[in-house]
Amino acid sequence: MAASGAASDPAGAAGAGQGRRVEGERTRVVREDDCATRWGNEGLMVLSTPAMLGLMEQTCVEVLAPVLSSGEMTVGVGVTLTHAAAAGRGEPVTYRVALTVAGRDVEVDFTVVGPTGTVLGHGSHRRRIVDRAAFLRRLAPPTG
Repeated sequence: MAASGAASDPAGAAGAGQGRRVEGERTRVVREDDCATRWGNEGLMVLSTPAMLGLMEQTCVEVLAPVLSSGEMTVGVGVTLTHAAAAGRGEPVTYRVALTVAGRDVEVDFTVVGPTGTVLGHGSHRRRIVDRAAFLRRLAPPTG
């Protein structure tokens, strides 16, 4: 599902501004591929920690997209995550992010909530705004 979001800076200057705050959320049903059984916990059909982290990061990327200038992207550089409760396969889970953009640095506070309002996880995350082409060039195999 697509993320919904709103910037608290209505002027909406292109690129990242100092202290700009952006919030958003997305809801997604826990799929079999999201479950802990995929990560070695045989038979445990609940949202795994790696899936929780990955879906939170996807939410950040989607919410930040309108804030970035053409040719920019963000990459994750740090995370603190507490996985506090379980959500079973088939349950809707909401990923809420509050991002503060200061220059090229993005600080994220996030909460993951189950269908009854139970906090399943929470934490903080850091992202960095980078030039997409330059970043991808560094990943290319050396020629010659």
